Amino acid sequence: MNKYRSAALALATCAVSLSAAACSAGTPAASSAGTSAATSSATGAASSTGAASSTGAASSTGAASSTGAAIPGRSLTLKMSLGTFPVPAAAKVAENMAGLLVFGSVAPADVSRFYATALPQAGFTVTTNSMLHKGGDSGAYIVFSGHGYKGTVDSLDQFPGGSLAGIGNTNVTTIIFAATK
Repeated sequence: MNKYRSAALALATCAVSLSAAACSAGTPAASSAGTSAATSSATGAASSTGAASSTGAASSTGAASSTGAAIPGRSLTLKMSLGTFPVPAAAKVAENMAGLLVFGSVAPADVSRFYATALPQAGFTVTTNSMLHKGGDSGAYIVFSGHGYKGTVDSLDQFPGGSLAGIGNTNVTTIIFAATK
């Protein structure tokens, strides 16, 4: 197994951990009225906030922040039938293989803010877009679907598995895609 496949496996494991933290924190989902969490955030709607418990459980700060300048993006051709997918312009891509995209150099809050607008503009529906905090670490957790795929975006400010070739261990984002057909 080459160094990128090892990194991909470690990141997928990390994504599962972040997803589990989101579930245990009561991550808010989008309303069923057709408004995604990202859209609610962009229109200034209030988001729910969970408090961290003394047991070290993750807390969720709800939908992505709409404050700050827009994050510039670009389209990346994926190595799967989905075609292109938006990524922040500053993203340093470390892995692009079928079903998995890994990049670094973009903070989780910026990843959350970028995908709050970029995914709907690319024809995807965002059902969850939350910032999570546990101890001194934070991350973004996004769930989306569209174009025959569903996916998750997991972005961590500090990757727990050591340094990844080409991107280090800070501001690491993993996007996992699965066909819905």
